[in-house]
Amino acid sequence: MKRNIFANFIGKFWSILSNFLFVPLYIKYLGFESYSIISFTLIIAGVLAVLDGGLTATLSREFARTDNSDSEKFRIFKTLETIYLILIGLIIIVFLLLSNFIANNWLNLRTFEPYKISLFIKIISFDIGFQLLFRFYLGGLLGLEKQIHANFFQICWGILRNGLVVIVIMLNHSLELFFYWQTFSTVISTVLLKIYFEKTLTGRPFFKIGLRVEKEIIKKVWKFAVGMMLISLISALNTQLDKIAISKLLSIENLGYYTLAVSLAQVLVVLTNPIATTLLPRFTAYFSSKQLNRVIELFRKIGVATSIFIFSFTAVLFFFSKELIWIWTGDMKLAQRSFMYLPVIAISMSMLSIVSIPYTISIANGYTKLNNLLGVVSLFVTLPGYWIATKYYGAIGAAFVFCFVQTLTTFVYLYFINKKFLKLKIVKEIYLQQIIIPLLLAFFIVFVLSKIPNIFTGNRILSLLWISLISIFTLIISSFILFPFRDIKRLLAVKKITL
Repeated sequence: MKRNIFANFIGKFWSILSNFLFVPLYIKYLGFESYSIISFTLIIAGVLAVLDGGLTATLSREFARTDNSDSEKFRIFKTLETIYLILIGLIIIVFLLLSNFIANNWLNLRTFEPYKISLFIKIISFDIGFQLLFRFYLGGLLGLEKQIHANFFQICWGILRNGLVVIVIMLNHSLELFFYWQTFSTVISTVLLKIYFEKTLTGRPFFKIGLRVEKEIIKKVWKFAVGMMLISLISALNTQLDKIAISKLLSIENLGYYTLAVSLAQVLVVLTNPIATTLLPRFTAYFSSKQLNRVIELFRKIGVATSIFIFSFTAVLFFFSKELIWIWTGDMKLAQRSFMYLPVIAISMSMLSIVSIPYTISIANGYTKLNNLLGVVSLFVTLPGYWIATKYYGAIGAAFVFCFVQTLTTFVYLYFINKKFLKLKIVKEIYLQQIIIPLLLAFFIVFVLSKIPNIFTGNRILSLLWISLISIFTLIISSFILFPFRDIKRLLAVKKITL
């Protein structure tokens, strides 16, 4: 399991690194309004992640089950793949038909004509469709606990799609060419991943598109798949409605500033996703073999460690928001226009990250009812909330609504998942040990350290090193204070024996 977690961290580290490396270059060579349009396309991709969360999660779960034979897994894969291909085809057709309407009636633009936006939407409809298919095959590899191979493909795809495109836009500052390259890269990567995945699954290298839908398989998995799709749909709405409201009510530049802050804060989710991804097959195996004591033991250790990790970095994002955006983009004016969103969004993302482990427990049991119920209830707040807050308070209003909903949902979700599956003392062992105490401790440490004058104010690299040292120091101090002493002693003993 340690190797798989490490492999997932490498994959997610690349996602973080590529974000830091390439976004400033996109802004430099394409301009900020072009980056804002790219941000709008990410909203579309985020909404369509509904399929990724439904069928991909179903495939991963069924592959992780110890009571499914190899032949059964292949039948499940072919049925879900067929459904996926049909749905992706429908998505592409719908966006081809709606591209003109979206371009003419939604965005507030100054530079680009609507017909250009319509063309961009047509191009990215193929890119998004194949992205979903790519993640579907990736989910299959993860379900087989082939995390190293899955992350290898993900990194290669990221280099081809998001890295090499920089060379393209350096030679020709064209947003149209940017989207063409990304679509081409995704199609090629998806085809190669499909070939490798089917070889891993069957032992035979072949590439077939044959459609096959088995009623028996659908009957077996449909409840979980539909439940996951509903979760993904509600989640997509709850996480994208703020950006949708901003893109409609404010200028496209406001969406860009807001998205910059969101992109930086997403580092928290990206850092915790590898842990949740690795734990899903393990939790599924433990629950399917009724080893509840192992589930509880694993949840306690991982929960505290994850909280320390998350809140240490959340505190740094909170207190050094302007500095971090300036270090990232190299543009102080850009930092001054976007930094105010980062502290609020960072807290929101930390709550989203905290819930990833209990969410994995619910998925391991095929339990989706709570997610859907909470999601639907939260829509009663977010649907009017984002619109009203954005209209009267701008993008910062949307950020506060997002933070309020995510924080409240996290506490409620933890309560019910614990009550159903873990039976721990909710206040002491979860609310206090895994949220409140780690959060307050990390914020106190970073607040004190932030008062130390930064002598490297004018140097981006040295400022980044200074903030990194603060992050590491916070992480170490929080770990020594909050981790059980026996675990630290055992770890030190192992290192001593090794030496």
